[in-house]
Amino acid sequence: MARDTKNRQSANAGSSGKSGSTPPAAPARKPVNPLKFFSEVRQEGRKVTWTSRNETFVSTIMVLVMASFAALFFLGVDTVIGFIVNFLLGLGA
Repeated sequence: MARDTKNRQSANAGSSGKSGSTPPAAPARKPVNPLKFFSEVRQEGRKVTWTSRNETFVSTIMVLVMASFAALFFLGVDTVIGFIVNFLLGLGA
């Protein structure tokens, strides 16, 4: 039992007992070379698998078609709901 107490005391001896101690200073930042940064960006850009012009064109057309369908659908739903609301409000007049 005496050994456990001694080990605990030596473990606590390193702490100062302050709860608000300051954290250690951050290491100094390396200077950034803009030319090296942009050359690395270009290297990474070459690794990317880019879509072809045809794939981009087809995807754009599909997005425009689907957006048009969605716009027409919501126009129709809004018109029907508007007629229903006007009919119900007209019943009370």
